[in-house]
Amino acid sequence: MKQKIIILLFALTAGISRAQDIASANVLVTDFSDAPIPGAQILFFDTKNNVTISGVSDGAGKFIVDLPAGEYNIRLKRVGKSKDYSAIQIPTLGPNQVYNNFDIIIQYEEESSFTLSNLHFETNKSVIKSASFEELDELVKYLKLKSDLKIEIGGHTDNQGSDATNLSLSESRAKAVKEYLVKKGISSSRIVAKGYGEALPIAENETENGRALNRRTEIQILD
Repeated sequence: MKQKIIILLFALTAGISRAQDIASANVLVTDFSDAPIPGAQILFFDTKNNVTISGVSDGAGKFIVDLPAGEYNIRLKRVGKSKDYSAIQIPTLGPNQVYNNFDIIIQYEEESSFTLSNLHFETNKSVIKSASFEELDELVKYLKLKSDLKIEIGGHTDNQGSDATNLSLSESRAKAVKEYLVKKGISSSRIVAKGYGEALPIAENETENGRALNRRTEIQILD
């Protein structure tokens, strides 16, 4: 996924002595055509204090975040993962200094599909293991932030067993994920559940590691 972060117009300036311990950043999140991206979750991770300050872009791709002095990794939060893209340092104020507001422009290419890496089912069943609920709840949050988005849940299996059994299992698992999302408040009209069985492997089925990669649930962005 392509990405770019631009930090603009940050400075310390002399001013009247007053209490101030944060700098306000105006954040704009867009794609590479400068179209705003709403519902983007941006994290500012304080590397010294292990504290995360977050913001979510509005319909115009904007939000304001207040950052105390420190060093921050800027992360884009995705379902089940986050990745550091850039860093920023907010210097400590000296005598009679004040923070200027500053701008951060974050540009990236949104994913058209992703795999739910921490989603697991009971063997040969469509029962979702409880350890998977955390990632599914992140997907719920993602879909609530992007309320116009429609998705396909694609179930995939390895090649162990018959084609018909694998197709049926993959369909049942995709439907189980859809049912979970609907119970959490996502409209069923936004979700297509489809099973592909063993038809679309992404790895060799000759090894257990390869078969594990092929047993997966993928999310495709439809709209």
